[in-house]
Amino acid sequence: MDEDKFALVEKIITDIENVMVKNAELCAFDIVPVETNFQNKSPVLHLENCLGLESWCVKHVYMYCYSEIMDKYFAKPKRKAPKVSAVNADRLLSLINVTLLLNPELNSLWNKRRELVLKSFLEKSSELQFTRLVLSRKPKCNDAFSYRRWFLELILTDENVHNDYIQNLVDEELRVCELTSDNSPNNYHSWNHRIWFLNKLKAVKQFDINFKYIEEYQFSERWISKHVSDYTCFHYRQFCIKNIFYIDNGSWHKLIDTIDINFRKSLIKIVVSNMPKDVTVHTSQEDLLLYSEDNLVTMLLSYSIKNCNCIEDNVIICRKLEILFHELILNNELLIYYKYHETLWYHRRFIIHEIIAIMYEYFGVVRQNGALVKNTCKKCNSDDLRQKQAKIVRYDSNRIYFSVLFNVLASHEKKFIEERRNDGDNYADRHLKYLKFVEGLNNVM
Repeated sequence: MDEDKFALVEKIITDIENVMVKNAELCAFDIVPVETNFQNKSPVLHLENCLGLESWCVKHVYMYCYSEIMDKYFAKPKRKAPKVSAVNADRLLSLINVTLLLNPELNSLWNKRRELVLKSFLEKSSELQFTRLVLSRKPKCNDAFSYRRWFLELILTDENVHNDYIQNLVDEELRVCELTSDNSPNNYHSWNHRIWFLNKLKAVKQFDINFKYIEEYQFSERWISKHVSDYTCFHYRQFCIKNIFYIDNGSWHKLIDTIDINFRKSLIKIVVSNMPKDVTVHTSQEDLLLYSEDNLVTMLLSYSIKNCNCIEDNVIICRKLEILFHELILNNELLIYYKYHETLWYHRRFIIHEIIAIMYEYFGVVRQNGALVKNTCKKCNSDDLRQKQAKIVRYDSNRIYFSVLFNVLASHEKKFIEERRNDGDNYADRHLKYLKFVEGLNNVM
């Protein structure tokens, strides 16, 4: 590379650095396809809050920056890596910024950036903005997400962080996750990062994580309605559902008020329309809506003699069933409106599996090698249970298969599978095979 090219690359590095320093609102970076420099001007483009670089110079800029970083700041045979100091930190940071914008999948450079943060040679306030720039062009860059998680952990573990800053941080992080998910379909990196972030917020005392689960549950419903073929958000929605199962009473009533959905009505609607004929209980929809949680669960699952003395929380069981049956109705509507989408059937498998798991837990059984056997309670320490743990015997499964809930679920699935099959949806037969051979219902379906 001759002296003119050296000077041009240095000017490009300087221009990029100036834009990043002057514009704190910078939110996007991309390579602009331009074959040659006809106008003899800087290839660095800056419009509003977006940064761009013309493609004709990318190769030269990248090789120049990458070569200097490797030559001057990394160890070589028979030579230790030079220490980063106040003298060379600014130059190193400028080179790393440009190199990572062009090719962010360089873990060694992200590690060097961590070193600059720990030695206080880098402004912490700009790091989240920089990773957002990287992710705007490469929304599936796992190295950028990994660095962002590392940096967020430094912030969230700092006891001096103000509550308002935490709330702004949460809003910004979820916004970044939404942008990366929108820009790249099936982006598990983005949704897994979102799950990690919510799990980290559990440890933040001043933050109401239960209410955030409710907001995220609403958000995921809006998102999947527009992206029915993208399973990544369904996976995230399942994470939210499992966490909503165990929110406290105050958060539960807040959920009901916030989303304006009668979960109980969704459950009762399916129960009434699929109630077994031999059930003697009066089953009008108006009467069942007035049932308490204990009475409703007793009616659906019937009384059972448990293997231990642990008391089942029928309120939690009832809430779980209400959410799952609401989810089942939503899945019905999506499968009718958006036909032949395999992703929706996969999510249905999750719903059915969770409902069956509730029944297994209630009756104290577990499926092993295709058969239902007694499940030893982990909470109890009685001598009787210790003796039974050595030998697991086959368990009478009639109490499950004869329960109202199981018959309601089986009847509903048979009807829906037949409807979808008549509509030409081949995934209906696959779902039936799943129920028979994965959930072990081949004798009752």
